[in-house]
Amino acid sequence: MFESLKEFNSIVISGPQRSGTRIAAKIVAHDTSKQYIDEKYLNFHDSRLLRYYLNNGNVVIQCPGLCHLLHNIQDKLTLVVVVRRSISEIIASEHLKWPEVSRKIELAKYGYSEGIISEIKYNYWNNVQKPILDNNAREIRYNTLKDHILFIHNRKNFNWDQTE
Repeated sequence: MFESLKEFNSIVISGPQRSGTRIAAKIVAHDTSKQYIDEKYLNFHDSRLLRYYLNNGNVVIQCPGLCHLLHNIQDKLTLVVVVRRSISEIIASEHLKWPEVSRKIELAKYGYSEGIISEIKYNYWNNVQKPILDNNAREIRYNTLKDHILFIHNRKNFNWDQTE
């Protein structure tokens, strides 16, 4: 599905939390034979660790907590990908598996104290980040992942970081 992305040294997968960044990153890593780096290895929000992994290369990094910094990745060998999922699906998933304190932290990164964080992130991506990144910016539609062998369809009792 994503074999054509092998040309990039590193790939960053981001977007709103609960949009499918983890499964998208695992699928891209699988299809490109790159090492998968989960957001927990970045301490969720540590941009220095993101830079460390990018400098080592041959990785796919899942990092929704660093979405607000994507436009700072100026390396032409690094692809930045945002996962697009319907805001209503993200909100439904947030209520089930995403703590309110995490939502507040994400809002603050964009200068907000209230609002729909997924909507804010997508607007920032569209209006600020994507134009800056230009040819090194792509999107993956969450629903297109459902045909991949790694996608899990039965999601009952799903943990926040579970993809198997």
